[in-house]
Amino acid sequence: MKARLVLILLLFLLTLNTSCGHRMMMGYQVNEIQVTALYDDGTPAGGVEIEVQSDGKAIEKGVTDDEGAYVLRPSKGTGDLRFVSYSAGHKAELELDLEQKEAEEQISRPLRAAAGLGYLLGIAGLSMIFISRKRSQKKA
Repeated sequence: MKARLVLILLLFLLTLNTSCGHRMMMGYQVNEIQVTALYDDGTPAGGVEIEVQSDGKAIEKGVTDDEGAYVLRPSKGTGDLRFVSYSAGHKAELELDLEQKEAEEQISRPLRAAAGLGYLLGIAGLSMIFISRKRSQKKA
């Protein structure tokens, strides 16, 4: 009898939802990319020329600020980006794949839902194990 009561209580708790007028969803969008150029000793590489390449072609050039930062506001569908910095005998490269990042973000919502369902099922399973152990202790 107690097991049924606990099971009914568990099912009731799973169906509860906070009441609100409307559901709300949130998302995000990356509007800019900031890269920072540093020398080997960790000091910022200020005033260094940065070239941004896409598909092997230069799409933008700029200079880092005093703290070695450069900001790019990419257009939609830019794809692979390569940042190349040049300074008196120094060169550094950084590659980013923006399309792969977008694909990973699209997959993450269903995976999060499946993980949440697995979490709830795990709690239900643990509670059933706990109840069955209680029963077996009472019988012994």
